[in-house]
Amino acid sequence: MLRNDALPVLQYVTQAWPLLANVARAVNSRVFHFVWHSKMDRVKRTVMHKEHLKGGKAVPDTPTILRAFFVCGCVRITLLNENKDHSAYRVFCFFLLPVWRRLGWDKWENATMFNWDLPWYYKETEKFLVEFGLNCVTPSLWKPRTIHRLIRSRETTEPVSDLPPATATRVWENVSSPSLTNRHKDIAWMAVKGGLAVRSFMHSRGLCPHRECPRGCPAEETTYHLFWACPFAQRLWGALKQEMEAHIPYPNITHHSVLYGLFPKTHSVEAIQGCLRILCCVKDILLYARTRLVTNGEVVSREACRRMLHNLLRDYTDKGNKEREKEEEL
Repeated sequence: MLRNDALPVLQYVTQAWPLLANVARAVNSRVFHFVWHSKMDRVKRTVMHKEHLKGGKAVPDTPTILRAFFVCGCVRITLLNENKDHSAYRVFCFFLLPVWRRLGWDKWENATMFNWDLPWYYKETEKFLVEFGLNCVTPSLWKPRTIHRLIRSRETTEPVSDLPPATATRVWENVSSPSLTNRHKDIAWMAVKGGLAVRSFMHSRGLCPHRECPRGCPAEETTYHLFWACPFAQRLWGALKQEMEAHIPYPNITHHSVLYGLFPKTHSVEAIQGCLRILCCVKDILLYARTRLVTNGEVVSREACRRMLHNLLRDYTDKGNKEREKEEEL
């Protein structure tokens, strides 16, 4: 919706005028209000803007995209425009010549008229170039999509606690695996980033008076406790041992497998993907059972959890069949 409806209108406007700061903040707030269904962000917005393989969710950075549109228009009109008699070319040159001279992009003679007192909307151009270090980019590469990709490529990969950087990259590949449904991708990603609405998270935001597990455990309810350390979770993992051993031996399933999708390298990619789907299904069931307990005081039995698991796995089977049918049609 944002890419197809809102962005084209804003891009049309920013071809002539940069987006006001208060408008940019309002647009960004609306985007994240839609993502979280709340005014409270669970994960930092700078992380959400990053690509999936770098630990983000690839949420469009609307203010940066629109700023890039305006600056690219300024660069291309003044430095790549062959029609020197065009009125837009003369106006842009009159105001932007001092900026290009400071950046070493000056291509005019000293007799060219210019204005040292820049209006605020042209000051935004120099601010954008300095902020993202784009003064070394040649004018021929100044296209909005190219500049936005360049800015995104400079982002660092989000670290994962207690894991080396190389392993963190594998974790982000696992939680964004194309073999998972969108819901399970979100649950797996939130489990790693610590954004699930468990009591430790809610207590830190002042939304819950207690940190303890709602099932009566004395331990603090964290993502690790919810999906692995809680006795209810351990009993459920044991009850679903048969389903998981169809892909990977049960003793190889550890908390690193459950939270991060990390398995021994001796297993094939197909086996790991199959086990990863089951683990995400079980995490979905654990989260559902926890929600039912907290909101309605209802205890979900292990038999009901097993039925839910079979239903979720059947959905994956149907998804795989549809994908194969599409490939055969092509």
